[in-house]
Parts: sequence; C-alpha cells; structure tokens
Amino acid sequence: MKYSKKGWEKRKKDREGLKDFFETCVNKIKKEGLCCLECGEKLKGNVSEVAHVLPKGYFKSISRNNLNWIPLCGMYSSNQCHTNFDNLPIEKVKEMKIYSKIILIFAELETIITEKITYKHYDKYGQS
Repeated sequence: MKYSKKGWEKRKKDREGLKDFFETCVNKIKKEGLCCLECGEKLKGNVSEVAHVLPKGYFKSISRNNLNWIPLCGMYSSNQCHTNFDNLPIEKVKEMKIYSKIILIFAELETIITEKITYKHYDKYGQS
C-alpha cells in the first residue's frame, strides 16, 4: 500500500512505540516460556503470537498498554488461534476458551479508553 507524505507521517505517529511494545511482549513469551491461552501450544516467541485484545488500529489510546494483549499461537501454528480471534464472527469468538479473560481485560481497560466505544464493541467485549 502506498501512502501520501501526510498519510505516511500519520501512520508513523500512530505506530509510535509499537515496536518497543511488541519487543517487550515477545521477550516475555520467550523468557517465561508462555503457551497459547486458547489451545495450550508452546509459543515460539514471534510477534504474530502477540494478540491485541482490543484492536490497536481503532483503540490507539491503549494500543501499547500492557493489559491489552494476550499470548495466542500465530503464523507458525496449525491452530492459528490469533487469526481466529481476530477474524471469526462474534458468536464464534464468544465460544473461545479465552473469552472470559477478554471480558475481564475489557472491563479493566474501559475506563482509560479515549475512543468512542460502540454497541458493537460492547457486544463483543462487554458481555459474557
């Protein structure tokens, strides 16, 4: 995707600090030998295993918050729990093992989110 100079500057500003955030999360995965919270597979310590609970593209105010991520197997796994979490319909996400944890994380983050929280967000993250 090509960006205008203004668009590129905005993207750079929006992504400021994400490199350090992902580095910290990946180091935690490696150091603590974390497993996928959904399927239990041992993680390799790859950035694709860092799943934002609330989408970083919309919720920029908490995109680098240490509470706003969970370890889920990524691109090197046959289970693809991170991809499933990001792309499955809400009904299927609610059936995932991690869903109760997602609800708790949302409740903790809700008070510090500066973006508008829509009814769709509450449907996905605010109810069990």
